[in-house]
Amino acid sequence: MRAFLAVSAVVIGLTAPSLSTAQGQRPRAQLAPVKSPVEARAGAKATVSLRVQLPPDIHVQANKPKDPSLIPTVLTVDAPPGVVVDEVSYPAPTDFAQVGREEKLAVLGPEFTIDVRLSIPATTAAGTVKVPARLRYQACNDKVCFPPTTTLTEWTLDVRSQ
Repeated sequence: MRAFLAVSAVVIGLTAPSLSTAQGQRPRAQLAPVKSPVEARAGAKATVSLRVQLPPDIHVQANKPKDPSLIPTVLTVDAPPGVVVDEVSYPAPTDFAQVGREEKLAVLGPEFTIDVRLSIPATTAAGTVKVPARLRYQACNDKVCFPPTTTLTEWTLDVRSQ
């Protein structure tokens, strides 16, 4: 019996670090600005899009979760001078039944696109304008949610004069 316990302790000791590392790794979203650079005219509107891809068995909460205690997915656009964010449009969420929850969750994933409508004031000088953004999300699978994270991205606008 002692030999069995000693061998078991060694096996657990050798495998525990790899198990905790695998469980502690956050699934990461891959962000891809769609069509960047985007041609834009001073005095007009432009739409930029962000494609989000998660691992196959992963989802994120919608931007307006059904349960207010859950962490929403939020795209924050840090508009530079000369660019105004008019609207951020998220896709319609899907219902997801999570183990141990009575109410279904409103989720996005594993692939979705977020659109951003921008206004370029007429006074904006022609040239290249970088529009940075950050996506804050909490990746989850059917049993567990991982710590929230933020991923950076940016679009390039090729602004033309009127």
